[in-house]
Amino acid sequence: MQPNELNDLLNKGREAVEKGYIPSAQVFFSQVAEQHNIPEVRSYLAYCLAKSQGRTQVAAKTCIESIRREPDNPTHYLLLGRIHLLTDDKDKAVQVLRQGAKINKDPRLLNEINKMGLRKPPVMTGLKRNHPLNRFLGKLLARLGLR
Repeated sequence: MQPNELNDLLNKGREAVEKGYIPSAQVFFSQVAEQHNIPEVRSYLAYCLAKSQGRTQVAAKTCIESIRREPDNPTHYLLLGRIHLLTDDKDKAVQVLRQGAKINKDPRLLNEINKMGLRKPPVMTGLKRNHPLNRFLGKLLARLGLR
């Protein structure tokens, strides 16, 4: 298979995942994996497995291994975060997505965080979110554009 064909299959698979066509995406990524077993393809296949068959533990382990191999690739963090959301573990999902966003300001990660309706962590983590000092500092830093 030519490199152009592999790239086309990879792009079709990514598009299918984003549109929610998981069985189609799984077919595309399986075809790519036959030729090149790269971490990104393995992460996508793991997400498809979690989404279609509910095998979230295996999928999460695969994504974590992919992160170890390619720590700068935001796709792994995105897919692992989505897998955690499938298990209703919002805390882990937020943690993974934020970790990925620190490494790479990928718009997909930021969009996923925004879709969840998350607030930024409190300025002073030792105090409760609604403590007057946290509220004041949060507003001040937001106005200054530092937060």
